[in-house]
Order: sequence, then structure tokens, then C-alpha cells
Amino acid sequence: MNFEFDRLSREEQDWLDEYLDGTISSEDFERLQERLLESAELRFVMRRYLSLDNTLQNEGGEAGFDSEGATSPWLSAGGAPREVEPEAGKMIRFPGIVPLAAAAAVAFLLGSALMHWRTPERGAGLLRVETDEPSAQGFAVIERLFDATWREGGSAHEEGGMLGREVFQLASGMAEIQFFSGATMIVEGPAEISLKSAWEASCLEGAVRIKVPPAARGFKLQAPSTEIIDLGTEFGLVVKGGEGHVEVIDGEIAVRHRDEREKLLGKDDALVLKSGAGASKIESGQIAFPDLTSYGARSERKNRSDFQRWTSHRDSLASDDRLIAYYTFDEDERTPLVPNLSVPRNPELDGAMILAEPVAGRWPGLKSALEFRRPGARVRVNIPGEFPAFTFMAWVRIDSLDRWYSALFMGDGYETGEPHWQIRDDGKMMLSVMVDDSRPNPYRANDAGFHRVYFSPPMWDLSMSGEWIHLASVFDPGNQTVSHYVNGSRISEQEIEDDYLIERLRIGNAEIGNWGQPFREDPTFAIRNLNGRMDEMAIFKAALTKDEVARFYEASRADRR
Repeated sequence: MNFEFDRLSREEQDWLDEYLDGTISSEDFERLQERLLESAELRFVMRRYLSLDNTLQNEGGEAGFDSEGATSPWLSAGGAPREVEPEAGKMIRFPGIVPLAAAAAVAFLLGSALMHWRTPERGAGLLRVETDEPSAQGFAVIERLFDATWREGGSAHEEGGMLGREVFQLASGMAEIQFFSGATMIVEGPAEISLKSAWEASCLEGAVRIKVPPAARGFKLQAPSTEIIDLGTEFGLVVKGGEGHVEVIDGEIAVRHRDEREKLLGKDDALVLKSGAGASKIESGQIAFPDLTSYGARSERKNRSDFQRWTSHRDSLASDDRLIAYYTFDEDERTPLVPNLSVPRNPELDGAMILAEPVAGRWPGLKSALEFRRPGARVRVNIPGEFPAFTFMAWVRIDSLDRWYSALFMGDGYETGEPHWQIRDDGKMMLSVMVDDSRPNPYRANDAGFHRVYFSPPMWDLSMSGEWIHLASVFDPGNQTVSHYVNGSRISEQEIEDDYLIERLRIGNAEIGNWGQPFREDPTFAIRNLNGRMDEMAIFKAALTKDEVARFYEASRADRR
């Protein structure tokens, strides 16, 4: 196919002209980047500029220099292109370099770079900027919580949450903390633990039990006027009223209290640590240190009770007459079908499971979920009929957003009235409904039809990997709004402008967790499988209110996620 500049939309041509002139606004720069991700035609035009510029630079021999002879800011000291990011609210301006050279730089950075930088194999042939590498913060992770409550004014935590340089304040219950050094700390409330690194913490108050494997040997735990170094493998510490009690459960520790010489303690040795005096040996076994055994049994009972609460919610929700379809992805080895549970039961709405794998859900051992980690994994559904509105709700556990788009629920052909619900690689939820698949889009000339994508603010990053979250998006033609929700809270609401209003909605053939367009003749398909798990999905033919979304979240959430 022959892609030409004049086949771009007027808006796209203006963006390129303004970009090359150095007068593009930061808002239009952001829109240009988004359009490049979606439009192969726009990327192709920019790559043609790059190819032509390479030829001119090879002939001219002055590549990388502007009209004043200075090195172009588009090039690093080694001659490789570097990314330029606009400051908020400012115009982007570039030096007066030869227009084709500027176009080539733009094409390279925003065409090739955006195409390849966002792929799993990003960086091939490109300069990788260290500051662009995804990162997270923390020294430790909360492995498990048991009946945990939090001190007033302190931070609340969830299982799987990261802990950095902070004071962990537990009012009651028990927590299991895994340090990245390999040490494990069991904390019983009330307690205050100051985390300093993956190798060091301080018990300000409370009872802890530390287990240190060989790889974490040397882990330090401080108490008032005391430093304890674990030499392997397990000890307990209680701090109350500025005084402490330390006891070796197994292995050996080194203790330095106040200005005294270091003491080595072995199994069953115990010390009392006085605030205004020296450390003195005492008989072991006087203090009961935190033990997960009893809490584990209590937690299991609570987990089962919590699961039963959810099953009551499930049965109630299934009878909601506004439901189009309801899937809970419970494993049934006898069939590859994913039953639609909405009442009255309609097996025609059952889903066909393809390569998706049953795995542990929000209640491990009690409920399963589906994992879509392979590119071909999906659930196929066919949902006939016309609807006045859409609400999509799902419990998902995202492991990574390592592709441009991660599908949640996608209409096959994206024809008039059909929805696309997905997540972009920057963590933004996306909901769109095709308004008219036969109408050219004056704003997006290369799109399949006339529509608009409604984005949420970024709602996910790598620190949330493996965490169960509740997502909901509402398409409400009656009030001309699109809303996005995370964990029961509305994070955005946008107007449906009159030109994009459509009141007769449909689904037809669609996929959960992927988008493969099975009726295509070309075997190539975009990789959009959700890299993670889905535990529950409900699709409504009504626009739920913010109170209803919050209520469904509270009724379906697991206390131990």
C-alpha cells in the first residue's frame, strides 16, 4: 500500500508541521505520541522522512550538527538519538536544523522508537536511557496478614504491598514480612518496626520473631540501645517500655547492648535488655514469641467465612435483571466452557476457554481464576442483542503491562455499537464504543471507523504487580458520560460529546482477556492478551451509579487479597 502525506488527517499534518517548526504544544505532543501508537500510516510517513534524511546526511557528511555548527540536541555525545520530553505547559522548540533532518529525528524518536521501545524486545538498535527503565521502591514485601489492624494516623497495608524506609505500625494482629535480603520477620501487634534497608530494621515496640537463612546471615535488628546481628538462624525479641527481651530459638546471634562488649548467644540463651543498665542472662522460655501456627488456623477459618460471604453475593448478583452476562471462572475439569451465571440461565452465553489456564484466585484453595499469560489465551463469547448502556466490572491481577494494550473485554470486529475495554501500557484504562464503522474519522483518518477512546488516569504501576484490584468502566449514553473506577472509587468521568453519542449498543462475538479477530484471513494478530489473571467479570446493560459500583466492590472483595 502506498502511504502518502496528504492521506493523513488535517490534524495530523498540522501536528507534524508544528513539530518540525518547533511550535507544538505539550498537549498536542502527547496526542501525537498516542496517535503514533495507533496509526501504522503515520509511522510509515515518518519513517520515510528518516530514510531520506539518512541518505542526505551520508552525502553531506555533516550529520548531527545544526546551522551554527553545534551538535544537535537530538544526538548524544556518541551520535545516538536521545529522547526529548516537553515541560508541562511549554511549547517544544528545536534548533534551526535542515527540515528533513528534523523530520528524520522525529520519525526515529516517535516512529521507530515508540514502536520498538514499547515492545518486550525494546531497545534493539536504540540507545536505552537508564532513567527510563521501570523501577519500584521497597526493601521488603508483606507476605501475609492475620487479623491486622493499623494504628490511628499510620499507614494501612495489604498483602503483597512493598515496604520501604518507613515505620510499620501494627495495632493488633500479626504480619509476616519478607525482606529482600531473605530474612523473614513475624510481627505481632501492637508494634512499631522501623525499616532501614533489606538488611536492617529496628524494633521500637512490640514482639517479633526473625528467621534468617544462610543467604541473609548478618541481618541486623536493633532495639533501644541494642544491636542484634543474626548469625543463623532464628531468634525472638520483645520491646516494651524502652526495655527488651531477646532469646535464641535456633542458631546463634551477636548482641551489643549499650557500651558493653559483644555477647554471643546460642540456642535457648536469653537476655533481658535494661534501658539504664547492662544486659543480663535469664532463663529462656519466659516469653511467648509470635507464632503463625495458631494464627494460620484462625485465618483459614476466617478465609472460609469470607469466601462464603462472597458466594452469597455471587448468587445475589446473578439474579440482577440488569446483567447481560456474569462469569466467575471457577474451575471445572470436565468442560472447557466458562459458564454464564446470570439468571435466567442462558447456556448460549457460556464462554469457550482457549489456552487460558485455571489458577488460584482471590481465595486460594477455594476459588480459581483464569490466567491469560500466553498470547493465544482467551475466552470466546457470543452475546446477541441491543443494549442502552454498558457497565463492565472485573477482578484482575496484573503481573505486567509488557505490551501496548492489554485486553479486558473486546468486541471482535469493532463494528458499530461494539465496545473495547482494555489497559494501555502506561497503566491507563481505556473504554471505547464504535460510533459508526462506515464513517471516516476526520480526527483519526487511519482508524477503522468513527469513535473516541476514553482514558482513565494511570491506575497501575509495577509496584502493584500480583495485587488483586477491582476495575469498572461505565458507558452511559443517557447522561452522556464515561466513568472509570478502581477498587470502588471513581477515578475519572468524561463527557460523551454529541458527535460521539451512540444509544444502540451491541456486543456479538467478543473475547475476554484478549483480542484476536478470529474472522481475519491474515494469521497475524496483535498481542493483547492480559498478562495476569481474572477472577470475576460482570457485564451490565445499565449504567451503574458510583454508589452501586462501590457497593459491589465491598461485597465482592476478599479481606485477604
